[in-house]
Amino acid sequence: IDDLWHLGKPRGEGGVWKDVQVKAGEVSLPYLMTGYDRKSTTISSTDHTTITLEIDIDGTRLWVPYKGFGLEPGKTIAHEFPEGFSAYWIRATSSNATTATVTFMYE
Repeated sequence: IDDLWHLGKPRGEGGVWKDVQVKAGEVSLPYLMTGYDRKSTTISSTDHTTITLEIDIDGTRLWVPYKGFGLEPGKTIAHEFPEGFSAYWIRATSSNATTATVTFMYE
């Protein structure tokens, strides 16, 4: 593992949905969130909806709401997680049927 750290700090970008048609209340697959210092997300939708991010704090699959984001069609919301924020997994759910994108950037 020490050899991996010589490659630099872990970084990544990915997401749970990329222009995916989702149903109201449908939950995305979980996305890994642990092991990164700085975390941010961008969220967009083709319809008026609220996309709520839920987190699994310690890897025990106990999901708790983190924050809901009210979206307007075609608008993108950017959110930076607070410094020191920690969770094992993150997932998304939409209050209405829509086509959504939720992307995470980790540094």
